[in-house]
Amino acid sequence: MEHFDGAAVAATETFVPARLLDFLLRLEATRTTDAVWDLFLDLAHGLELTVVDYVYATDFRNWEQAQFIRTTFTSDWLERLRAYPHIRDTSNFRMHGCRYLTPLKIGPAYLPLMGEISDDKRRHVHLAAEQGLNAGVAFPLRMGDPGHAALIAFGGSHGAEAFDALLTRHGWTLHAAALAGHARYAELFKTEFVKRNHLTPKQKELLRLVGHGMMDKQIAHALGISFSAVRQRLSSVQAKTGAQNRADLAALAARIGLVPDPLLKAHGDDLTVFVCTGDGRTGTEVRPPRACAHEAAE
Repeated sequence: MEHFDGAAVAATETFVPARLLDFLLRLEATRTTDAVWDLFLDLAHGLELTVVDYVYATDFRNWEQAQFIRTTFTSDWLERLRAYPHIRDTSNFRMHGCRYLTPLKIGPAYLPLMGEISDDKRRHVHLAAEQGLNAGVAFPLRMGDPGHAALIAFGGSHGAEAFDALLTRHGWTLHAAALAGHARYAELFKTEFVKRNHLTPKQKELLRLVGHGMMDKQIAHALGISFSAVRQRLSSVQAKTGAQNRADLAALAARIGLVPDPLLKAHGDDLTVFVCTGDGRTGTEVRPPRACAHEAAE
C-alpha cells in the first residue's frame, strides 16, 4: 500500500483496521469535496449501509445558517419537511450535534432507548425510516472555527441487534473516518470557494490585495488600473460572494488562504512558544542558537 505521494505505508501505520487505513489513504489523494463525499458513500456501501446524511452549519447558534447538506435521502425528504415544518427543530443535528460530541444511535430501532420524546421528534424518526434509516449512528463534528459544527450519520434498514453488532466491529472505523473526512471536506470546501463563486483571476487578485489591507488607491496602483475600475471590481466581487463590506472581503481572503492566517504568523527565527510544559512551567521561548560572528563569516 502507498500514500498519495508514492511513499510506502510503514509497518507502524498499519495497526488501524484495514478498512479505515484504506479510507485514510484514499482520503489523502482527494482534491475535491465531491471526491470526499464519494469516499463516504463507498465506506457506507462496503458495510451495507444505504444512508449517509451530512450537514455542516457555519453557526450552530443559528442553525438555519447551513452551509451545505449532502444526503442520500431523495428529494421527497424536502417535501416532507415542508409538510411538517416543526420537525426541523427535532433533527439530530440541532438537538444533539450542535451541543454535544458523543456519537448517537438513531432510527426507529432505538426508539425504546430514547425515553420520552415529542410527537414531532417521533414523526421525524419515522419519516427518516421511510428513507431507509431504521437504525444508524450519528457523529457530531467540529471545526477549528468558532461556531461551526457538523454531523454525519450512517445507517440502513438493520434491526437494533444487527446494527449493534456492526458498531462493535466497525464503530471505530466509522468514527475516525467521519472526523478525518470532515476535516478534509472542510479544507477543500474553502479552496473551492473561488470556483464555486465564479471569481475571475482578476477578481481573485483583488480579493487577495484587500486581504492584505490595501486601500483602493493602493490597489489601483498595484494593478495598474483606475480607481473607478477598482470600485467596480469590488462591487462585482461583493455581489458574487455575498460580502457586505470590505471587512467581509478581507475575512474571506484569509479564510480561503489567499493571505496568511493572522493567528498563525510566521517567525523568521523559528520561534517556539511552550504554553505549558509537563513540570508546570509556562511561557518558555526556544530559539535556535545563533551562529557566532566568526562562524557567520566563515
